[in-house]
Amino acid sequence: MKIEKLDEAYDKCIASGSIRYANEVDTEKAKSLLENAEHDLDSITEVTAVLEKKKSFGLLWSNRYEIIRQLVSGILLFEKTVSDNHKCLYAYLCMKHGGWEIEWETIETMRLLRNGIHYEGRPVSAETWQSFRLKFDVYTKSFLKILKQRIKEYRD
Repeated sequence: MKIEKLDEAYDKCIASGSIRYANEVDTEKAKSLLENAEHDLDSITEVTAVLEKKKSFGLLWSNRYEIIRQLVSGILLFEKTVSDNHKCLYAYLCMKHGGWEIEWETIETMRLLRNGIHYEGRPVSAETWQSFRLKFDVYTKSFLKILKQRIKEYRD
């Protein structure tokens, strides 16, 4: 699995028009994305032990990835930024928010493995899941905090 360099990926996203800018902040969509992510996180948290026991690592991976994607999409709405694909969404995030300590290689690996599950039927091993489980937790908590803060600031 080859991961493109962040600056190259970002430049391609800009050149192709895959990163676009909106005229206004869509707060209702951001709130909806937050609510969906929180509901999904609550649900997946309740069943994680069962899914791990059943070795359903692909299901865990896909669900945790989707929660992160929803949160990032919501955050970027406050920057009037949208993307027509996940790679460009994350490239923008990593280029513009280096201080958030989101590693391009980590989030791009999450995306590529999720795509392998969905489009190629690739399984996720127990070792791969265990090596990324904490990263999913940290990124999810970070993005939840940021999105909630953005919504609060926009209201105030």
